[in-house]
Amino acid sequence: MSKLNYSKIIKNFLSFAKDEESIRAAIIVGSQARQEKTADQWSDLDLVIFSTDHTSLLKHYKWIYHISKPMITFLEKTAVGGGMERRVLFEGGLDVDFAIFPTSTLDDMLNQKEVSDVFSRGVKVLIDKDHRLKSIIPQKKKTPVIPSKEKILNDMHDFWYHSVLTAKKLRRGEILLSKSICDSYMKNLLVSLIKTEIKLRKGPDYDTWHGFRFFEQWADPDIIESFKKLYAPYDEKEIWHALIKTMNVYEKMAKKVCHSMGIEYPLVANRYAVQLVEKMLNEIDLK
Repeated sequence: MSKLNYSKIIKNFLSFAKDEESIRAAIIVGSQARQEKTADQWSDLDLVIFSTDHTSLLKHYKWIYHISKPMITFLEKTAVGGGMERRVLFEGGLDVDFAIFPTSTLDDMLNQKEVSDVFSRGVKVLIDKDHRLKSIIPQKKKTPVIPSKEKILNDMHDFWYHSVLTAKKLRRGEILLSKSICDSYMKNLLVSLIKTEIKLRKGPDYDTWHGFRFFEQWADPDIIESFKKLYAPYDEKEIWHALIKTMNVYEKMAKKVCHSMGIEYPLVANRYAVQLVEKMLNEIDLK
């Protein structure tokens, strides 16, 4: 028996889907379909399936055996599109995401910005039984949009609020929760702001991808270096240090963004948050 690879997985899937009436369309997205940042040895295979019986395909996975024996499989929400996908690890660690949507959602997919962004990077059509895919596949990437002033200011207040919340959780002794807020929620807001700042400086077409993808390739070297000190181990003292450093980097980025966009910087919120955090920190002995 020949060694399993992604080409064979696709071939086996097509053989199954051809006779499976409920599967009406299927495409490949992600690195296996992109013209840039193409697949490497660590890449997975992202299959998007449109079915008249998507619930059954998600719930029952015996059909996966038509492709190959699944070693690990589970359900989770899709990264974009608001749907569900069955994730599968086959032999050799081959990773396939089967994102399965009802056919009724097919025409509305491009109305979702994140979905449109993923499609615009590259799509390979595998199945189109009803000839409906041509209209939903964009011919070129849409012009990126800088977040509105309202969105930016709201995010800034969101960040400063959660810096205070992190400090409160630390004082209560909720180490894991405070670490989660600082290293996850607040970092998401920070990275979002970093993306805005670099797009304002280098142009809206400068590619910052989605989420944290390829951060080390598009972010400035000094920002990348600063991130080495922004995360903490499970230790109260280290989380305090990470919180303060995260606040410092965010403040620097936020002032740059406000200056570039002609927005009045929310200095009152910034100073009040810093004052509260420093007060809570100074009331304890971290030695």
